Amino acid sequence: MGEVVSARRLVLIDDSEIVLAVLAPSLTEAGFEVRAVSSLRQFINAVLDWRPHLIVTDLYMPDMSGAQLCEWLRSQMDTAKTPIIICSSAPAEELERVVREVDADGWVSKDDGPEALGVRLNELCEEIIW
Repeated sequence: MGEVVSARRLVLIDDSEIVLAVLAPSLTEAGFEVRAVSSLRQFINAVLDWRPHLIVTDLYMPDMSGAQLCEWLRSQMDTAKTPIIICSSAPAEELERVVREVDADGWVSKDDGPEALGVRLNELCEEIIW
């Protein structure tokens, strides 16, 4: 019998309730413990109260873009080292540029579908966290 690994805690922020409703169950199925939030206030509470292993943020949101959110998280002592993944349907070239500019840890495309998102996030976790 293998070693029991606790679920990786992930906070997912996206301004679309539909996207959250589609992605959160797939991420849970992929082995993550997910807190899905649609507002900046919910996000800050989830991050401070729950201390996730990973943050996944949409790039385009009304109150604060994912890029701005990443820059803010990097400036905070409690979250400066927390891995951050940008999740968007933006073109790969744009996502790669944003990740470099804001010191995010990687990106995933929403266009690949919810199942692929869980697989890709697990791959990124192996690369950047564990």
